[in-house]
Amino acid sequence: MTEPLKPRIDFDGPLDVDQNPEFRAQQTFDENQAQNFAPATLDEAPEEEGAS
Repeated sequence: MTEPLKPRIDFDGPLDVDQNPEFRAQQTFDENQAQNFAPATLDEAPEEEGAS
């Protein structure tokens, strides 16, 4: 049998978890942030399919 293309990697140490992830699953707004929140807008309005 041939040798594998990549050698096996054994993980002996603990898994390092990023304590400050760049992306977060959810965000909670306080009252001031909720009043000033503006969702992202598209440059042009999407066209509905079938409307001609």
